[in-house]
Amino acid sequence: MWPLSCESDKKMLRNNTKPKCLLVNSVILCIFLLQQIGVSAAPVENTTTVPIDDLTTEWAKQISRQAKAAEIHVMLNTKVEPCEDFYQYACGNWHRHHPAQLFNHIMTDRFQLIANAFDRRVLQVLREPRDDNVLDMKVKNFYHACELVKTDDVRYKVALQHAYHEFGKLPMLDGEDWKAEEFNWWQTVAEIQHKYGKPIILAVDIMVDIVNNTGNKVYIGPPDFSVSSGTKILQVLQEITTVEHMKRLFGVEEAKAKAVTKELIDFEHALVHGGTDARKGLTLHDLLSLKSVEDLSETYNKSLDLQHFLELALGVDQVPETVYLFDEKYLSSVVEVIAKTPPQVVANYIMWQMLQAYIVDVEKGNVAKWCVERTKKYFGKYVDYMVYQRYKDPVVEKEVIDIWEEVRESFRDDLRGNKLDWIENSTRTYALEKLDAMRLYINSYEAENFTAEYADVQITRNNYVENVQQILQMESRKKLRRQNGPVTPLEAPEVLTFTPAYNIVENTIKIPVALLQPRHFWGPHYPQALKYATLGYLIAHEMIHGFDDDGRNYDKSGSLRNWWDAKSTYQFEERRKCFQAQYHNYRYDGHQLPNDVSQAENIADNAGVKFAYKAYQRWLHTQRAANETDIDSRERFTQLNFNNEQLFFISFAQLWCDDVQSFFRTALAAADSHAPGMYRVIGALSNFQEFSWVFKCSQDAPMDPEFKCAIY
Repeated sequence: MWPLSCESDKKMLRNNTKPKCLLVNSVILCIFLLQQIGVSAAPVENTTTVPIDDLTTEWAKQISRQAKAAEIHVMLNTKVEPCEDFYQYACGNWHRHHPAQLFNHIMTDRFQLIANAFDRRVLQVLREPRDDNVLDMKVKNFYHACELVKTDDVRYKVALQHAYHEFGKLPMLDGEDWKAEEFNWWQTVAEIQHKYGKPIILAVDIMVDIVNNTGNKVYIGPPDFSVSSGTKILQVLQEITTVEHMKRLFGVEEAKAKAVTKELIDFEHALVHGGTDARKGLTLHDLLSLKSVEDLSETYNKSLDLQHFLELALGVDQVPETVYLFDEKYLSSVVEVIAKTPPQVVANYIMWQMLQAYIVDVEKGNVAKWCVERTKKYFGKYVDYMVYQRYKDPVVEKEVIDIWEEVRESFRDDLRGNKLDWIENSTRTYALEKLDAMRLYINSYEAENFTAEYADVQITRNNYVENVQQILQMESRKKLRRQNGPVTPLEAPEVLTFTPAYNIVENTIKIPVALLQPRHFWGPHYPQALKYATLGYLIAHEMIHGFDDDGRNYDKSGSLRNWWDAKSTYQFEERRKCFQAQYHNYRYDGHQLPNDVSQAENIADNAGVKFAYKAYQRWLHTQRAANETDIDSRERFTQLNFNNEQLFFISFAQLWCDDVQSFFRTALAAADSHAPGMYRVIGALSNFQEFSWVFKCSQDAPMDPEFKCAIY
């Protein structure tokens, strides 16, 4: 719903478990290297030491390069011709080493590996001995209370009961003691949202005004639903989980738990299907409308007193005259769906949704991992800050900034030159202004005043539910203060865990701390081709989101404004249609990809790899101009029979290696605004002529089609 663009849509399918080594030879080399430089290789569950990370010796550098070369090689399927299917060529053996599984790893990909590595660092920090740092203590106490749930089950269940009793009774548990005449759904929803910030059925948010980002505005729309509109198996898995929670945590007998669970899922399906399907390509601008609260109250007064609802959710004196309504069709549908639904079902749904924040769902062997995820969820910014302070490397940060400048300059060149002559000069001039105004930041949160932010938060070492309530209340108070306060940056710590993100209303790119970890995508001893093909591409991808079919509607300050002339707009639309047809023609799991009007992610993928490659070529030219005589040897692996340009494209492709359990492939393709990994590679590279030249593809090769789609 909110204007943040990033690579995080698949996170719900990732199971962040410790990755397996990639190749027997790599394992031997890595173990030998760890022994030589003294890195602790203790299991995550037991280690409390910070690893020594010294790869400065020549011997260590050689081993590091050999291990990376082996990792690249083991993923290749050289039985496939690169010009036939470059994804299978580059990633054909990924599934053998990182297989997706039905109940454990239903999806595996590269970003899972970097998230796992970051989680291990977080765990080391959380298990450090307690000290005098008050904020560190609060975070560590939160983690400890989470771990304690499995050994103090009685205290935990009592806390859950107290949590729902705060807002009345639960029909499925209290039976005849629950009175339908005493229940008001929108009043309960508003009270829960006001105190704990939990949006149920109707979400109320306060964020920057997309039309004029010098102030904040109230937004009303659908919450993030847990139910999937995809395959039947997702619903079955959700039903199984919900039934088990009702039985284990509240003592509901199985037959009743199954009946109530089906009612809850059916009700949520009705809510979801009542809204507009944003996958049809409608932009944020299309779905938002500015409405008078008085007019909305008159429209829905018989079943939903929106004036009173907002008074409860925001505060009596905080109701504005106008609000942004996100997808008015959804609001109309909510009223109709609730009118047709028995009140006890609605009450069960609201209370059950409220309890989800407190439910601990983890096997004993995975408690540490699960509690790390919960700690990141509720202390996201501060956890990143804690890890950053222990591991920050000015050299790595400078590399990120240098690549950003190279990538941005590559786009500048094209905007100034003749390659984009289909864009009128006036529009190109403003595009340059927007590009110059765009900023990139490391999301280290060093400027945050965490002491003030967490001053009123009381965290104990033995009550997980109360700890979560403390955090949720703090976040709700902070959100409510936004309405009359200054514009603050939009934050999404969970989204920004391991992937860059472009913020459309701030015109900024933010790089998460986790991405600074070396030797996952790139490293100081690897060829620079790897860095530009991964980090460079990710930055370029996010940069282009400022100029895609949604981002181009916002000006350099992040305000909604049409700065494109009519002729350039027409040309853009014609090129967008090319991408729409191309990607819709791809088949995944036997089905065509959605025929989306919005092509933002495909546009960013295609232009991103081009500008990353161009930035790499700029870097090479600079090195050769400086008479760096060994540049060609440093930009290759002696163990691999690839030149540096080929290595660039292989590294880009291997960024998107993944494996998805077969039951979930159709649902993933339908729900994700990004194309499946294989088509992120095939689509972007088949449109890039330089790729075909580098791999010497024939004119009739599938990876070198006669007609190629391009915008930038």
